[in-house]
Amino acid sequence: MDKRRYVQRARADASEATRRRILEAARRTLERGPLGALKVDEVARAANVSRSTVYLLYGSRAGLFDALARHLRDTAGFEELVVASRLPDALESHRTSARIAVRMYARVPDLARALFTLAAIDPDAVAAVRAIEDGRRPGQAHLARGLAAQGYLREDVSVDEATDILNVLTSFQAFDELFTGSGLDAETVADRLIAMAERSLCRPNLPAAAPVGVRPIASPGPRRAPTARP
Repeated sequence: MDKRRYVQRARADASEATRRRILEAARRTLERGPLGALKVDEVARAANVSRSTVYLLYGSRAGLFDALARHLRDTAGFEELVVASRLPDALESHRTSARIAVRMYARVPDLARALFTLAAIDPDAVAAVRAIEDGRRPGQAHLARGLAAQGYLREDVSVDEATDILNVLTSFQAFDELFTGSGLDAETVADRLIAMAERSLCRPNLPAAAPVGVRPIASPGPRRAPTARP
């Protein structure tokens, strides 16, 4: 590697390390509580950089919020959630993706709570919540259509109603009511949210779920869908 390329690589590595320090400082600031957060000056001091460096790398306070949310969404396991949403059997997709979503929330509960709280009063936090929520309702609509097409929905439940119920039960607020409010562990929270959805939406006598941890999240092979109701 010539000297110029070495210098460019060193600068890129230093810039990436600075970004990580800033994001970690922003995370710690938010996790202390939403009131008065997120202050760029405080984040800069905690990351040992200048205020101007934060703006240079992220453009604005809203950009910092957005970058933090996207970074945490990706590191919390978002790709697993995407894979689970593509499973061909809609019931398996629902059970698997709901459990993964709960595990994601459980990795960053304090941060997620701060972001959702701030989004109601701080315009700069709106983009961060949008990054976390991006595609959730359309994903639940897709799942509801799959449950209907494969004969899992009760006859008196429409796709629109199923979408609304799934959207509520997959929200951070539903998770946090059980995780923080009731003090349940993440797997029990997932069990209860999945049960609530299936009892509300689905026909009786559903296939039993596989034991937790038995089915790995991997690209699915072909699977025959169950026969739809006449």
